[in-house]
Amino acid sequence: MRMIDVADTDNNQKVDFEEFVLLMKDADRDGSIQRATVEKKKMEGDNKVDLKKAEQELKKRLGRPNLSRDDLNASVYGNLSAVRIEETPQFVAAKTKEFDTILESTAAAKKANVTLAKEKVPEQLDDRHKLMFLRAELFEAAVSVKAVDRCCRHWDFVLDIFGPEKAFLPLTQEGALRDDLEILKLPVLNDTLMKDDFGQHVLFLDKRSVALTKYEARALCRATFYTFQNRLEEDEEAQKNGVVVQILTPTSPTTWNIKFSKKMLSWIRQGAPVRLACAHMMYPAPFFSIMFRVTRILAGELSSRLKIFGGSESEVMENMKKFGLDRDRIVKNLGGTLVLEREQWLQERADAGK
Repeated sequence: MRMIDVADTDNNQKVDFEEFVLLMKDADRDGSIQRATVEKKKMEGDNKVDLKKAEQELKKRLGRPNLSRDDLNASVYGNLSAVRIEETPQFVAAKTKEFDTILESTAAAKKANVTLAKEKVPEQLDDRHKLMFLRAELFEAAVSVKAVDRCCRHWDFVLDIFGPEKAFLPLTQEGALRDDLEILKLPVLNDTLMKDDFGQHVLFLDKRSVALTKYEARALCRATFYTFQNRLEEDEEAQKNGVVVQILTPTSPTTWNIKFSKKMLSWIRQGAPVRLACAHMMYPAPFFSIMFRVTRILAGELSSRLKIFGGSESEVMENMKKFGLDRDRIVKNLGGTLVLEREQWLQERADAGK
């Protein structure tokens, strides 16, 4: 179940290049990333690989011809989350122009909601908006196509959860969220206002304190989207460096709103203008193995970015240090000392017209 932990044969709390290659090869044999697991015995004997050839295959599979071992090993999570791109004005202008060209040639049906957004709120689809999607795909060659696809899916998601009557209103408590003020108070997705040692912004998803099955999935999505998207809009560092989501897992399947999870994971995978560095799944309950299997399916290719932290509070907090998070940057619900004031945060945003 803990596929990155199992792949980490040298126990350095990250997946190095050789380990990552084997993880990907195992995923290919299974036919899906979400079922990828690597057993230690597979690192020996018949499973030895030609690393040079595997490196070329990996670059081709990920669509990243400039990928290097350093790109993988630089991240404590053993993925591309540590990659940083130098954004010169000339480079950004060229990539934005490329984005526009690809969007123009995209099938009308596929970009229907982007086209509608350009008609309704052209000011929202400026170069800053496009840049978020380009950053999410690391500006790689041919990735502008992926960035455009991501933008199209993003607006599909917005129309789905808000409906056409609210999708183009300002993302504020007096605008698109005006009928969701009570559900906004639920401490579901919380902005910790903290970053880890690697510059990745930390969000806290509480699936334990609230019985999410009592609430409609789209309403939960709107409240979650408000927190997530506003952080991205206001924070270029989060766009560039990605985010870490710490999740307090539910204690019972009866409180797990799978429709909400499915919609949000689909957006994060395919539409969110940001890179997920890792999801920390904290203090798993006994039924968690079932939840994790389903979550891996929903997470698809992002399933390799799910990391489980169980054990005592002191053990979990000690592990968090390895990932650049001390107690003062971890919420109290998870064993840290950080206290979140949800309603105060909302009031301050409302006073600022947000």
